[in-house]
Amino acid sequence: MMVQKNCKECGKLFTPYSSVASYCSYQCYNKNKKPAKGKRKRIKPISDKRAEELKEYRKVRDVYKCENPKCERCGNDASEIHHKNGRNGKRVTDVNYFMSVCRKCHLWIHANPEKARELEYLI
Repeated sequence: MMVQKNCKECGKLFTPYSSVASYCSYQCYNKNKKPAKGKRKRIKPISDKRAEELKEYRKVRDVYKCENPKCERCGNDASEIHHKNGRNGKRVTDVNYFMSVCRKCHLWIHANPEKARELEYLI
């Protein structure tokens, strides 16, 4: 014997498909659904703390590039800043680990880490 229930939305008597069913149809279920609270927010690509560090880095980088316009490896015009000891934490703004380089030399440093360590381009 099938037990019948009253629909939560319209009150109509219906035969539930399972013991937990509370609505007679999908339409009644959708009427009872609560609307979503605003749009979902996307996860930030970088944290606020990292954004502040990078803001400070850009200022320090621009000053360093003005003071060192030539590549420290080959003497051509420098286009990039190489970080001898990585960019983690406070090292991102520490000019003691900066090196002004052109793109070609920057690629060479990372392609030849053993030789770059010998020449102290990598620490």
